[in-house]
Amino acid sequence: MKTSTTFSILFWVDFSRAKKEHASIYARITVNGKRTTISLKRKVLITDWDIHKN
Repeated sequence: MKTSTTFSILFWVDFSRAKKEHASIYARITVNGKRTTISLKRKVLITDWDIHKN
């Protein structure tokens, strides 16, 4: 019997919580359809974040 495992990581910036010019970076890790979201405890300038490349 063959088992299939899925894994993905998505990085994004939460612009709705941005303060001044900086926004926090988050990561969503998905394994076999189960998701968890974590804060990377890093901030980035909003103007430096490329929405299309994450």
